[in-house]
Amino acid sequence: MRSVVQAEFPRVGIVCDFDISLPDLDADAEQLTQATLNIVRNAAQALEPTTANPQIRLTTRVARYVTLAKKRHRVALALSIEDNGPGVAEAIRDRIFYPLVSGREGGTGLGLTLAQAFIAQHGGAIECDSMPGRTVFTILLPLESRRPDPPR
Repeated sequence: MRSVVQAEFPRVGIVCDFDISLPDLDADAEQLTQATLNIVRNAAQALEPTTANPQIRLTTRVARYVTLAKKRHRVALALSIEDNGPGVAEAIRDRIFYPLVSGREGGTGLGLTLAQAFIAQHGGAIECDSMPGRTVFTILLPLESRRPDPPR
């Protein structure tokens, strides 16, 4: 994903800080890759024209005792996508996951909607914390296996 984004946005630095001790996630890799790519591309588009040293930081960590879709999980994956751009406009901050809401001229407003749908299909959630100079999207996904245990 890093090379895809950097090919399109060469000025944007991408830093990856992944916790390699995380257990495997039972998930549709294509959907979660697309969800993450939508968020990263949005960040890169916001950074590209205005930010002096544009940077996106992707971080994975374990989140403990998280409630997702009204169910308590002992462990979850927390994937944070942080940028140092202008932030999400206050006028649309509460609606950014709605279809056709975009903070960019010519934007379709579907990237975050699709990302949220894919994450929800995996029993997860997505959150956004934004202010000028720092926007963080955090994806939370349960790490417990969703597949039934094999018979013994």
